[in-house]
Amino acid sequence: MKELGIGMVGLGRLGYIHACNVQKAIRARLVAVCDQQEELARNTAGELGCKYYTDIRTMLENKDIDAVCVATPTAIHVEPVTAAVQAGKPIFCEKPLASNLEDTRKLTELIGSAEVKCQVGFQRRFDGPHTEAEKLIREGAIGKPVFINACARDPFPPPPWALDPSKGGGLYVDFLLHDFDMARFLMKDEVDMVYADETNLVVDGQGIERFADNAIVTLRFRGGALATYHTSIHAEYGYDIRTEIHGAKGNILIGGLNSTEVILCSRDCGISRPRTYQTEGRIPHFVARFQEAYKFEIAAFVDCVLDNTAPKVTADDALQAFRIAIAAGDSAGFKRPVSLKDY
Repeated sequence: MKELGIGMVGLGRLGYIHACNVQKAIRARLVAVCDQQEELARNTAGELGCKYYTDIRTMLENKDIDAVCVATPTAIHVEPVTAAVQAGKPIFCEKPLASNLEDTRKLTELIGSAEVKCQVGFQRRFDGPHTEAEKLIREGAIGKPVFINACARDPFPPPPWALDPSKGGGLYVDFLLHDFDMARFLMKDEVDMVYADETNLVVDGQGIERFADNAIVTLRFRGGALATYHTSIHAEYGYDIRTEIHGAKGNILIGGLNSTEVILCSRDCGISRPRTYQTEGRIPHFVARFQEAYKFEIAAFVDCVLDNTAPKVTADDALQAFRIAIAAGDSAGFKRPVSLKDY
């Protein structure tokens, strides 16, 4: 197979981005799009020059479709992922795999038992600054990593469903899930304990039960390292994603308010800037910040299918990050630390 025919399921803000990136990918072809809203599906198909469907199982009957991208709202991931697995089609699925831990485990087991390739949409693993930082850590530039300090702040709230813990998972699933994946990626260790707290001081929760607009999460890893994360949905000054990894022999800083540079601080080199990835002024939102990473993750998915290699972000990676997110939500509700082994 020289070209991967892909069907896109779900045409919201990320689904549309992924569909456009599939269309532009060198070794892929956008065969069809699928959305329950027929007008949206028809209009998108007309724009991108492909077929459209309103039902995934009907779409999967199209013999030109070799793989499926799923970017439906979180609460309706189970059906399209299950249908793709049953059809034996490789899957790219936006994070998270499902909206609750039970369904996430079931899908992980289903994907594993069927031996279907599945890459999950943790785009930071394909982002230049984050991959550069991970490379520096693996090369020993800061010695043993012992602490991560990070923030993930949105300039405005996402759609209401994303902030509802019963639908999109709220701050811990919809926002911090990427950070929890990065925690494992950068530390190369698993989380042992989780402690979180939350508050609602600025944004109207519009009747959502236990609505939070700010949260703090502390992680303890099995090897003893620590991490802290702050998230917010009212950073009107811009999309604010920054990470500091403190090691036994140095420090790495990822990101800034107006750039996405990587700064290395160590005894041997003092303070250096290995690479600056973006200096285009204020970063308005995640679409602008990670536009290249979204392209790279789709290209990596296409390559892993065509070259028959392992996905760089697996269903099990998604499960482990989701366990941390659910534990964080419970910890904030219980007002005490929780052990991840209970999840």
